[in-house]
Amino acid sequence: MVSVALGFACCENLMYVFVYSPPSLGVEISTLLARSFFPVHPLCAAIQSIGVCKRDLEGDKKCGLGRIIFPAILLHGSFDFVLMLAGYFQQVENIKEGNDDDGNVAPDDEDATADLSEQLPALIAGLVFVIIGYAYYVVQSRAQNQRLIAIDNAARDLNSPLV
Repeated sequence: MVSVALGFACCENLMYVFVYSPPSLGVEISTLLARSFFPVHPLCAAIQSIGVCKRDLEGDKKCGLGRIIFPAILLHGSFDFVLMLAGYFQQVENIKEGNDDDGNVAPDDEDATADLSEQLPALIAGLVFVIIGYAYYVVQSRAQNQRLIAIDNAARDLNSPLV
């Protein structure tokens, strides 16, 4: 699951760099770094993998598809919402200033510094969501590790041929 998510994230990042970014090497590199800095897709896939293991390896029948994908949807949706909301407010400010041209022109150095200061709150919020997701993954992974060790010990005590 995680390797598929990495492949998808790689393709999506390349689309953002070469299709959606203005044709400037500096903007392309900064877009690639910003998109790669937040590993949301692999993190969501890892969170889903915990649910799949809980259902399939631990035999928890209460762990259905909704319980498997809901934490990942919540994390990814919140992450995207914050970034889109920040982009919306940035565009509103640009329109208020009379600079509503969406043309693909390369910004000069002053514009790049201003863009970074405008995007910094969104980047910080994105980082906070990634940290929250990582903390959730670590807690769930450790709990699952303990449950799997208990299952393994119980099978060993029964002299199961599976161990």
